[in-house]
Order: sequence, then structure tokens, then C-alpha cells
Amino acid sequence: MKTIINEEFLVSPFFVFFLMYTSIIGVGIMSFQRDITEGAGYDAWISVLLSGVSIHILVWMMYRILGLANNDVTYIHQFCFGKWIGGLLNAVIIIYFLLMVLITFRVYIEIVQVSMFPLMKTWQISFIFLLLIYYVVSGGFRVITGICFWGTVLPFMILFPLSFFPLEFAHINHLFPLFSHSVKEILVSTKTMVYQFIGFSTLFMFYPFIKNPERSQKWAHFGVLTTILLYFIIAIITFVYFSEEHLKHTILPTLTLGKIVEVPMIERFEYIIVSMWLLLVLPNICLKLWAACRGVKKLINIKQHTILFIFLFILFCLTNVLERHRQIEQLANVISNIGFYFSYLYIPFLFVAIHIKQKFNKSKVTSVKN
Repeated sequence: MKTIINEEFLVSPFFVFFLMYTSIIGVGIMSFQRDITEGAGYDAWISVLLSGVSIHILVWMMYRILGLANNDVTYIHQFCFGKWIGGLLNAVIIIYFLLMVLITFRVYIEIVQVSMFPLMKTWQISFIFLLLIYYVVSGGFRVITGICFWGTVLPFMILFPLSFFPLEFAHINHLFPLFSHSVKEILVSTKTMVYQFIGFSTLFMFYPFIKNPERSQKWAHFGVLTTILLYFIIAIITFVYFSEEHLKHTILPTLTLGKIVEVPMIERFEYIIVSMWLLLVLPNICLKLWAACRGVKKLINIKQHTILFIFLFILFCLTNVLERHRQIEQLANVISNIGFYFSYLYIPFLFVAIHIKQKFNKSKVTSVKN
């Protein structure tokens, strides 16, 4: 059964490109190079491509699931598993979205503290950012989509060309010999890389807000492809600039590359990078937070503004509890594992479950007619 949503709240299929792009690109792009090289060294560029191909397959599965139900994942859970089990699964996916918001939000605050304002308290920075997040999310899905558009265009136009500056100091021999790692090592690196893409699951919630959603699939795949190419290019630039040993001791490789850029009258260009990155982190957080709020509204039917206030308070509290870098790193690892199993086990399981349910319903209708 399709959820009826007023046309004034819908967005054109074209905007799915920006929604998918911003739901994937987040703070992880600042440090993913070091993480993926732990498994496969500088053959990790293969892992970037492999993980990207697998995400394309999962997005195709999601469109099949959503197209059959013509609704979001909250309805699909109850359709396939019943009211109680479906409600429990809905609660789990709400917590999943909220955890993704928490880790993105906390890591970005840590980057701001380390690179710009080391003397500012966590609660001060988080309070200011949460006011901005409230302003965006309370505006509704179309406002979030608009922020996703500008969060894609402006950082890409300004920051992407600057990422090529390090090529002046590139050593192409860092990439050789090619294919020097085993298949197992590359797959371990691929699993690590998947963490960067787990935000694509927000499609499960915003699908009903797309006009003619079946036409948006090509834009969703185009958004995923763009992120894959961006990660691939940044990985290659990082690999040819840093030696493998040097990269192991670099916490934020992408931000370190930005320090190479020299602009007249700007001594610390990384300040510009971190500030501009807010335009991309903000829609990433807002879209996932909106998805969590929407899930609760569908589950217990209360106003999204009320849910939003509650979630913002929870985020404020948890953000200030996670003070040490080790705690943040451990939480990121937990969410990475959850995201991996959700993507590669649960989505295929749901794909099979809804096809079986549809087939069972059709056979039941046929037997009643006979």
C-alpha cells in the first residue's frame, strides 16, 4: 500500500543524485586512506572499486524491494514480518540511523577541535551545531534536499580542484608493484572501505518522497558512481604523495594534503577545508536524523518536531560523554561492523523475503478465486 504524501513535499528524481552523494560522503573521507591500507597496502585502490561495485548491486536490490512495496522500509517490515516483529525491526533501523548520526557528528567535532579550536569544549561546539541541525531538519525533507544540493555543489567546486596540488610532489613508484597482496587481504580492505558507503541506506526512508521514484534509480546509481570515483581519485593522490610508512602515522591524510595548498593572505588553508566540509557533513547528518525521526513517527505516530527535540538532546548528551579519541574509534568500529552486516546480509535477506511474501500473497489470492 502506497503512503500518500502531498506533492508539495515531494522532490524530482534528479535530486536523488545529491541525496545519495551527501548520504555517503562524510567525515570518513578525511581518513579512509590510512584505514584501507592496513589490509591491502597500496593495492587498496582495488578495494575502493570492489566496494563501489557491491554498493551498486545493493542499491539495485533496494529499488526492487521499495518498488514492489511502493513504500518505505517501515511498511515493508510490517508487510513481511507482521506488526510486532516488523515494529521491532523498525526500532532497530531507527537506532541504526541515529548511531550513524552520532559518529559522524562526533568525529567532525573532534576534527574541528584538533585543527581549529583546541581550547573549545565539546559541549560548546556541539550546542552551536545542534542549533543549525535543528533549523535544517525542522524545515522538512525539501529543505534538507536543498541543503544536499548546495552541500554537493559548493565543496566539490572549491575543494576538489585543490586536491590535485599534491601531484607536484607525486612519486608514482609508490603504487608498484601492482597486485602484490592476496585476495584475502584485498577483501579485508574492501570490508573496511564499505564503512564509507553505509549512508546509502537512507534511501529506504526517503523513497516515498520522490516523484515517480522508479525514474530516480539512474540518478541514485550516478550518485554512487560519483562518490566511488571521488574516493578512488583521492586514494590515488594520497598513495602517490605519502610513502606507506608515512601514511600509517598520518591521522587525517586528506586534511594533511590540504596543508600543501598555498594561497596568498591565507596561512592555514586547512581552516578553509574544515569549514567548507561542514557544508557536506551538515546534510549528511540532517538526512540521517530526518530518517530516524520519520521512522519513529511511522512507528508510534507522534509529531516529528517532538521526536527531533528528543533526538537532539540524546545526541548532545552522548557527544559529550564520548570525550576520548579511543572511545570514538571504538564506536566507529562497532557502527562499521553493524553497517557491513546490515548492507550485505540484511538487504539481501529483505530482498528475498519480500519476493517470497509477494509470491505467497498471489498464490493465496489465486486459490481463493478458484
